[in-house]
Amino acid sequence: MIRSLSRSIPCLMIGLLMTSCVPDEGNPDLSGTWTCTETSEIFLKGTKGTSIYQVTLARDAMVQSNYTIDNFYKLGNGVHVTIIKAGYTITMPKQSVEGFVFEGSGEVNDTYDIIQMSYTADDGGGEVDHVMAEYAR
Repeated sequence: MIRSLSRSIPCLMIGLLMTSCVPDEGNPDLSGTWTCTETSEIFLKGTKGTSIYQVTLARDAMVQSNYTIDNFYKLGNGVHVTIIKAGYTITMPKQSVEGFVFEGSGEVNDTYDIIQMSYTADDGGGEVDHVMAEYAR
């Protein structure tokens, strides 16, 4: 009994080492710089509503399903919203940033290099902007 147990332990240890080296494919990190192509009904009417600019996603160290998007809605560096990723689904809970109330949802593709989102931007002035955005890296 002890002899068979002593033979099993090294095999078990090797198995644990091999599985601990496998990347977590179920929750890959979306952090980094993304190119945003954003189509807005209101914000950029003079440019037919489409704007292309850079955003930065940063994963929360404590809650790894939460991210911030810096330069969101092209409001500038240091201005960000929070999103939640669950599998391929993105949720942007209702939040107030720089005088706007944002809320929306989206999804990330299966290779985690395209994010598509739709959201609203309400500045309280009576007209709500409906926005479609695609982030690519």
